[in-house]
Amino acid sequence: MHDEHPMSKEAFLGMAEASGLDVEDESHMDELYAYYTQNVAPGLKALDELDLTDVEPAMIYNLSKE
Repeated sequence: MHDEHPMSKEAFLGMAEASGLDVEDESHMDELYAYYTQNVAPGLKALDELDLTDVEPAMIYNLSKE
């Protein structure tokens, strides 16, 4: 079975760096990328497969006055 990742490791590292993570810590980045590919990406793929053809977008705007 071919395993496709929606985000390359290079793109993942770019996003991690833009988020303020230390991308120089390679072992930690490897661990985070493995978690992403095994746990996060499958959930995102399931969202992409939803058929939303007849679903109208929610036009809700809530301006809190707190």
